[in-house]
Amino acid sequence: MDSESPVGRGAGYDVAGPVIPEADLLPEETFRLHPLTPIALGGRILGVLVVFALFSLAGQKAGEGSGPNVPALVVYAALAVLVVVRGLVTVAVTRYHLLGGELRIESGLLRKQSKRVRLNRVQSVDVLEPFAARIFGLAEVKVTTAGTERSAVRLRYLSLPVAQRLRADMLGRSKGGGDEGAVEAPERPVVAVPHGLLVRAVLLEMVSWRLVLLLLGPVLTVVGQQNDHRAASGVGIALILWFGFLILHAVWRRVTTLWDFSVTESPDGLRIRHGLLSTSRQTVPPGRIQAILIHQPLAWRPFGWAQVRMNVAGYVGNSNAKSTMLLPVANRKYAESLVGWLLGGIDLEAVGLERPPRRAALRSPLWWRAQRVGSDEHVFVARHGLFARTMDVVPHERTQSVRLTAGPLQRVLALATVHLDSTRGPVKTRAANRDRLQARELLDRQVDRARRARLQRWEPMSSPPR
Repeated sequence: MDSESPVGRGAGYDVAGPVIPEADLLPEETFRLHPLTPIALGGRILGVLVVFALFSLAGQKAGEGSGPNVPALVVYAALAVLVVVRGLVTVAVTRYHLLGGELRIESGLLRKQSKRVRLNRVQSVDVLEPFAARIFGLAEVKVTTAGTERSAVRLRYLSLPVAQRLRADMLGRSKGGGDEGAVEAPERPVVAVPHGLLVRAVLLEMVSWRLVLLLLGPVLTVVGQQNDHRAASGVGIALILWFGFLILHAVWRRVTTLWDFSVTESPDGLRIRHGLLSTSRQTVPPGRIQAILIHQPLAWRPFGWAQVRMNVAGYVGNSNAKSTMLLPVANRKYAESLVGWLLGGIDLEAVGLERPPRRAALRSPLWWRAQRVGSDEHVFVARHGLFARTMDVVPHERTQSVRLTAGPLQRVLALATVHLDSTRGPVKTRAANRDRLQARELLDRQVDRARRARLQRWEPMSSPPR
């Protein structure tokens, strides 16, 4: 990946940016939202209103001598009309323009609003197909800058071909090439997750810890039957049904979200596709990955499986796990090879890791042996976790800041923790419970390596791992 990509130089909408040449002030392309956008925007509400109307009609037919509930149907119809009218107004007052290296969005009926996004600050351009929009062949284009997903620009909705062409056009212009009307860049497959492996992994991950809660139901049922307590038996049956529903719901959501998960490589960066009902096409440009996490849940360790997640500039992270997922499940060795390839051909196993001093057992008696850290000329690596194991990998040039902390007990034991701060996301790297003097040396060395790494440029391997 390109280690000199401009990450973190700004966020949001740059209204007072550099002066644009007069020739670029004329609109190059002007677009409007698709006419079917009102139905796609109100898809969930309209669906709920239709269901209520059908239940109302069915209830009236089941009754004796009763006609249709006209007031209720009128209310449902009025609400549906309001939803559609609101969407029509949104379509009528929203338009966007591509002017050289800038995207402009004009919107608002009574209060006009103009947003401008400098394309050279774009972190990613994603094409999303929610289920309601996918029915009509529509898609959403989400443009994320270096801020958070709350500041992302969303164009809802465009026809899928227009969305794909717009995405390719913006990615081409974001590189400074001014490629108007750019076509989709070619791509090379990297990895695709088999459906059977995904389902087995999700079942193990979701059911393992929830199974303890599910067993509470049979226990209460048996106790209630032995003591002839109907209340306890009823509570046990209710718990079985409730926790069983929660498990099925969690598994269904996880599987449908990560279905057909694939990663490909292109000049635009990594392209990540997934989804069964609602699909997502995420593009992470080169150099936007700030930190990577390789995680092995306890239930996966006997099978040698692991998942890979990442911190990406512009994504909120923990609140949107699907945006930070790089690989939902794979063999751990392959996951480490993939991460090493992404970071320029690093051999993670060759990075020497050290444990904290023995007195760290007084601070963390169970986990201190698993808190290992190390680094080489390219990355900082931290392993932690006794049951569920995790490896954090941070390229030196992506280190945002380094800090040292020590709690009261750590100060008594002459220990300290070194934190490597990254952009918001699932990866939170730290060297816990190190000797105080070693922690200070580790902090100084990391600052020096981060400074020198930003002056270097190194490329990924020629081909992804197999």
